[in-house]
Amino acid sequence: MGRIADALKRAEEERCRNLGTSAPTSGAPKPSSVFRPMNAALETASRSERREIKDLEEESLRVVEGLSESLVPFFERSSLVTEQYRSLRTRLLSQNPNYEHRIIAITSAVPKEGKSVTTLNLGCILAEIRHLKVLVADGDFRRSSLAHMLNRPANPGLAEVISGEATYEEALHPTPIPNLTLIPAGNSKGRSAAELLTATGALPAFRRMQNDFHYTIVDTPPATTVTDVGIIGQMCTGVIVVIRLHQTHEGVARRAVRLLQANNIPIMGCLLVGRDAPGTHYGYGYGYGYGYRYNYYRYYDNTKQDQEEA
Repeated sequence: MGRIADALKRAEEERCRNLGTSAPTSGAPKPSSVFRPMNAALETASRSERREIKDLEEESLRVVEGLSESLVPFFERSSLVTEQYRSLRTRLLSQNPNYEHRIIAITSAVPKEGKSVTTLNLGCILAEIRHLKVLVADGDFRRSSLAHMLNRPANPGLAEVISGEATYEEALHPTPIPNLTLIPAGNSKGRSAAELLTATGALPAFRRMQNDFHYTIVDTPPATTVTDVGIIGQMCTGVIVVIRLHQTHEGVARRAVRLLQANNIPIMGCLLVGRDAPGTHYGYGYGYGYGYRYNYYRYYDNTKQDQEEA
């Protein structure tokens, strides 16, 4: 928006010259120019300045067009929610000092706990580090949502790559978020998720993602409802389990962890989302497509606990 402001300032100076008055000498524009509508500014601007202002406005709109409001790190870069995601990023990076390429699956105990939102926000916050190549992949063939939230084509995607109907390069979709790439779920064409994930093309696709990107974040179905994450998790570095405070039953969460452990899936930790207590407010909040509000995030690493129990 700085370039738009500069263009408006030039238009104001031109208007003052035409009227025979002096332009504002201070850095801030006059109150009349602050509240003057954009259309009025365009009327007094030169033709080239009008074109520049309109082009910059259209460019700004294109950047965010169709993006889901749940992408807090993109829309609210200084919010407390974004800072909590940065804390999660710091924890993940501290566990990987050599910047080894990693695939991290995101799952939950039951549906609608925010795993897809977490996948995108984690990918977005990792993409802030420019030397990292970041990919988000939709591994939920039943209820895919990442392409819709990013306003990108739904196919070709991971399903077509695994089945050989599309190349790996064709399934890579750029996103409006700098440094972030998407592989949507694609169209399974009636094939079951288990059939796709156990096909011969699945492991090479995941290995290619791991080779090409520093971090690949994979959205997966809930662990207690289907077996998909048990298959996907074996092709990943580890899994993060999303648990919603005051909503996810403790027994269900424990069952999800046991199912992952039974399949020898490395559990990197649990991500608690939601309010710390019912009715707690911090003067902010962000509405999500699922109809919930996230007030903060906590990341619990279970590595030390596992070592103590062992």
